[in-house]
Amino acid sequence: MEETLNLELLFKDEGGASKKISIKNPKEGLSSQEVQSALDTIAGAEIFVGVNGDSYAVGTAARYVRRAIEEIYVA
Repeated sequence: MEETLNLELLFKDEGGASKKISIKNPKEGLSSQEVQSALDTIAGAEIFVGVNGDSYAVGTAARYVRRAIEEIYVA
């Protein structure tokens, strides 16, 4: 069984639309303060822009996402 771990950073852009950055194989055990600081830094740097031209304005949440893949049949 293959398992992957991602860290999803969730944002709202200037227009209020939800945006997400997904990081593969993140450090585990991050504190809420560490994550909030990262969200604030990313939003403040205005380096990510959506297709509508709006910057990722505010960090709203962060979460770990684990995914397990179990092959049943492979040709």
